[in-house]
Amino acid sequence: MNLASRIFRRVQTIVLVAGMLGLVAEGAFAAPPSPLLTSVFPAGCQAGTTVDLTLIGTALDGLRSVECNAPGVHSEVIDGGRVRLSVPADTMPGCYDLWAVGSNGVSSPRSFIISGRPELSEAEPNNSRMEAQSVPLDSIFNGRIDSASDLDAYRFQAQAGQRVILECVAQRMDSSLRAVLTILNNDGRELAVGRGYFGVDPLISFEVPEDGSYVVQVAPLTPTSAANQAYRLEIDTQPRVVFARPDVLLKGTTTQVELFGWNLNPQQSSASTGPSSGFAGFDRMVVDVTAPIDGEENRGSMQIAAHSSLPRPMQRHAAEAVIDSFAFYLPRSQAAIFLGLTDLPVRTDVDDNHAPSTAEPLDHPCLVAGQLTGRTEQDWYAIQARRGEVFYLEAVGQRIQSPVDLEISVFDATGQKELVQFGDQSSSVGGRMLDTSHSDPVGRWVAPEDGRFLLNVRNIGGGVSRDERRIYRLSVRREDADLHLLAMPANDSAGRLNLRRGGREVVNVFALRHRGLNESIRISARNLPAGVECPDVWLGPDVTNAVIVVSADQGAAESLSELQLVGSVEGIDRLQNIPVQFGTSVPSGTPLTRSRLISRLPLAVTGEAAIRIIADGHETLQHPLYGTMQVQHSPGGVLDVAVQIDRRDAGHGAPVRLTGVGLPQAIVNETSVIPAAQAKGYLSFRLPATLPPGQYSVAVQAETTIAAPDQKTESVMVVSNPVTFEIQPAAFAVEVDPFAQKRVRRGETIQVSYTSRRQNGFIGKMHTELAIAGIITDIPGILGRGETFTGQTEQGSLQILVNEDAVPGPQPFLRLFTVGVVEDQPVFFGSALLPLEVME
Repeated sequence: MNLASRIFRRVQTIVLVAGMLGLVAEGAFAAPPSPLLTSVFPAGCQAGTTVDLTLIGTALDGLRSVECNAPGVHSEVIDGGRVRLSVPADTMPGCYDLWAVGSNGVSSPRSFIISGRPELSEAEPNNSRMEAQSVPLDSIFNGRIDSASDLDAYRFQAQAGQRVILECVAQRMDSSLRAVLTILNNDGRELAVGRGYFGVDPLISFEVPEDGSYVVQVAPLTPTSAANQAYRLEIDTQPRVVFARPDVLLKGTTTQVELFGWNLNPQQSSASTGPSSGFAGFDRMVVDVTAPIDGEENRGSMQIAAHSSLPRPMQRHAAEAVIDSFAFYLPRSQAAIFLGLTDLPVRTDVDDNHAPSTAEPLDHPCLVAGQLTGRTEQDWYAIQARRGEVFYLEAVGQRIQSPVDLEISVFDATGQKELVQFGDQSSSVGGRMLDTSHSDPVGRWVAPEDGRFLLNVRNIGGGVSRDERRIYRLSVRREDADLHLLAMPANDSAGRLNLRRGGREVVNVFALRHRGLNESIRISARNLPAGVECPDVWLGPDVTNAVIVVSADQGAAESLSELQLVGSVEGIDRLQNIPVQFGTSVPSGTPLTRSRLISRLPLAVTGEAAIRIIADGHETLQHPLYGTMQVQHSPGGVLDVAVQIDRRDAGHGAPVRLTGVGLPQAIVNETSVIPAAQAKGYLSFRLPATLPPGQYSVAVQAETTIAAPDQKTESVMVVSNPVTFEIQPAAFAVEVDPFAQKRVRRGETIQVSYTSRRQNGFIGKMHTELAIAGIITDIPGILGRGETFTGQTEQGSLQILVNEDAVPGPQPFLRLFTVGVVEDQPVFFGSALLPLEVME
């Protein structure tokens, strides 16, 4: 087994040789630079060959290896920036990920395409038709656009009647190039132009008019000085499948699938059941396809399942994380198509459902594989519903690379009255960091009465002509909860973690909740290497984001492994151990940064951290009446987090600014400062009265300076361990009189009116004291006289004396702290903040 295979085995971690990933020099605690891999050239190779790669990036010092998620790939460093990569002959064609490993850890990933065709690199000069590089058919050419005016030309020989497929891959392999393909004949006459077919990447299906020589030119669509304008040009006469119908299959079943593409010769495929050709420019053939079950792999039939131990060799965007699929390869075809997997019955739409009067009846739940070929074509479906019945309707088009912009409407039985309309999903759970927005419609609808209702699916994107590629999937489901999980490193969003010994790194986790899922979600790590910790965190009810914190012990061995995360939903058996999918940013050479999913998240332990902070949200408190207490939390209360600062360089002191990270959306962030002379402080958060009961997790981010070489300092941000807390139903609600005095002078005594109203069946005694984070009653410079409510009492007044030695200014997180007593034991707790400022 080679290094690349061993490095990513789920149950094995490789301990690297001493010094491989380097240590920071003794006495200099500056954070090491973060490796960034910006270019790999060539950006692909043929399976079964060895290729020399040139790597470009930053902080790639001490290059040791290149790691790939394709099984069996082996690397050997040639010199500082070049690596020899060997790819096994049985590697599935497709798009994989590469990482560079060096003295500073593991780099950001780059896409790398493994093909089944011979590959060459462009040879300059090839900047005009006259200088065109002569190339063979059925080959792939790796090139780069080096300037705004650059143009690459390739000459090929073809025979009359041949169908030559010319495809440029750029954006689909992390390149910033937006290419234009132009085909010229031997006299320089323009025969065809392609400006975008698969997204912005162009493709031309070229029927050769006569025997002879032809030139294909690759040029940028608009002049640009952006870096990383690599591309791959495929010139192919072999079968090329573009799409299929149906394009989604029921798991574990065998289905007849009609393939659409070019050069599809059924006589070459034993799976074929009948030939056909010439459908609007596409050839067609029918094959039997067996859909895998989750976790299966089937290489014998050239298929890779969605959750197989083999990687899916395709590049996907974050919005596509919800689409389960598998790769299907037609024999002799260089490119796979990806067919969807579902647990719903699948049907292909009929040809005459384009009006309300011919609406196609649907049994639900179900999934329809539909097609909107015409420019203004609409599909109509009919469902039976009962009053109050809940339906979730979703159409998928953009997320399967179909050239459509879909809308769904629900109409009454006549098709005349529109009841509801669903369109673009413009919000993103991952924000701009990991964009999950898309133009596919999703919505929840409740039937207003018993009866028949019509569903209308249409393409508002239109178009000037017919296009058979306009396929879609329509699902009609009940309120059946589901979940997908995404994660992305928070440091530089670059698809890997470099963890310093004694330090921590943060991964943002995003929950895509579907069809009414609002329960708490627990995120856990698996198969961590020795010396690395990653405590479980919780996303509370309806919470969609949190942070995972990965920590390395001071004595952890230097290693390279991967971070594996799973999520589980309380109380739903089928939503246990859901794999978390990881994302990365893609540098584009412009202010706009794209993101995509990656196959896994490498985790390197290297170097040493200069500072660590430890957070504790469960400190015990000393109460004047009830002694040592472990505070429980409820809506309307306050969460106090104690923060301890641990510096390697004890001689360097600096203020530490604290703020929260990974907070549920309902909790307002706060800040505090630990003075330079102190090693401990607090950060407190107000818990909204509307916060649902459940488990939640937060963490604390600290900003300070550390010692750097040459007696300088360097600003750093570090994150604490996560703090998990449980919100219990409130037994009472404490409120301060909004007209209470808010400014007071030293030596002054004031009365603060307040209420503490019992709720949720609580009838016990309540005692209220003045408190701050970590202290009840004995607040420096401020004295409060406690008060007890018995019987039906719910209103009172607390006397507060401000001593002459009180610190002037606002008193952070000063509060009225109330204890609810059951059988003389403190059981329930609540707080109300008191915004008090001490004047000179």
